[in-house]
Amino acid sequence: MENFDWIDMMEKMQEIRLFSSLHIRGKRKGATSPQEVDMLSRIFLSESPLTPLDLSTLTGLSKSAVSRLIDSLEKKEFLGKIYNEKDKRSYRLHITEKGNQELKQTYQHYLEPIYRLRRTLGEERFHSLLSQIREANNMLKNIEKQEVTK
Repeated sequence: MENFDWIDMMEKMQEIRLFSSLHIRGKRKGATSPQEVDMLSRIFLSESPLTPLDLSTLTGLSKSAVSRLIDSLEKKEFLGKIYNEKDKRSYRLHITEKGNQELKQTYQHYLEPIYRLRRTLGEERFHSLLSQIREANNMLKNIEKQEVTK
């Protein structure tokens, strides 16, 4: 492992966390949490119904955290389950009409910081930043996969 100055690296980590925190604005009164919005939007945008394992992989959250989010969203009637005919324990998720309405009501609130960043940086710098973030996420996922298979 490379010997980076840990104080410098902690400062960099704090900058990354601050960036993430500034992106997520405070919760609307009585609305879904940022994690719930993320989960709903992933299900909405998916080309095929997702399983809890799919969501765990996509979000980087533990299976138990995903299960808690699914339970919460199901209680709010934002998600439904489509059970597997052969194995009644496994299921795929679909967003309900009520879930679609919630996304429509919250998207502007949660996305405003990203819209502001895009306006401030301009198109080219904004897309460059997102490209670098995507590349870093992919690198970290691949490193994590390699460590698991060792």
